[in-house]
Amino acid sequence: MPRREVLAIVVAVLILFGVPGAALGYRLGWFAAPSALRTIDVVAASPENGGFQPDVLRVPAGQRVRLRFSVPDVTHDIAIGPGLGIDLGQVDAGQVKETEVTFARPGRYTLYCNTWCSPNHWRMRATIDAYDPAQPDELVSPSGPDPVVAALVEQGIDVDALHPAAAVPAEKPSASRSEALAQKIQLPAELEDAAWRRDHAPAQAHEALMARLPALDSQSAWDILAFLWLRDVPSTRLDQAAGQYAKACAACHGESGDGEGPGLDALRAQGLARHHDGSEASTALDDPHTLLGGTSALYYAKIRKGGMGTGMPDFGPILTEDETWALVDDLWTFQFEP
Repeated sequence: MPRREVLAIVVAVLILFGVPGAALGYRLGWFAAPSALRTIDVVAASPENGGFQPDVLRVPAGQRVRLRFSVPDVTHDIAIGPGLGIDLGQVDAGQVKETEVTFARPGRYTLYCNTWCSPNHWRMRATIDAYDPAQPDELVSPSGPDPVVAALVEQGIDVDALHPAAAVPAEKPSASRSEALAQKIQLPAELEDAAWRRDHAPAQAHEALMARLPALDSQSAWDILAFLWLRDVPSTRLDQAAGQYAKACAACHGESGDGEGPGLDALRAQGLARHHDGSEASTALDDPHTLLGGTSALYYAKIRKGGMGTGMPDFGPILTEDETWALVDDLWTFQFEP
């Protein structure tokens, strides 16, 4: 049989049986048609104009989704946390940006804005519930109580109260100035313990050091504490934390920690620049009286749970625990020269 006739017969067979068979196969589910990527449209407006809309999103864990953001009013810096590393950067009014994300595990995530967009900027949040597709009706519960915060409560430490330092250094303590001295003298064992330093304020450590080494002058003692408090913190960690500080904290506490960020006037206008006992809330991190009387654990708790009665928002839904500790390490650089 000529080759052309063979080819013609093959084509005819494919047309007569192949096409109907393929159609029947798809209809019966023999072949899996590729599923379209689900797209969720989100409007990101300033809180006065409704904030994120919708403010609660439900997405299946383990499945990729596309989030598409449109901005109708002012510039927002849109990010998703904690621990996802998703930051779309600035999205200007009239602009649309999108990202594709897979939430690996069921849980509760937070959609938030990273730039000062209005006096109510800290209300610029939305919740993303990633549910288990096998149990879609099961509610996503937030994680349990933070053990550091729970320990402070158990010890009777008021996280929201002022913890001023009674004694402060005459000048900013320097880690480099004291490194050689700290390695020569016999330091109290507790000061060498990172866990002890985490739970004790520098002011307490200064008192203990002066009591143990009375011949040491006060400024040298503060210099040694600067060395100890920052000794185990890599510069790369401080650099990363400084970037997080610029996004999350500088709006109120100021870029240099002077407490004169653009959000301070907004807090005062709303009556939120005060502690629950009526005292004025200090946002100056470069003030030694304000910072040196508190502990790393205390500031960790303040960052994660926010300040009750003040405009300090809670960053627990945004930052991982390690990111929070890194931010605490960065706070000490406002008091100690690395």
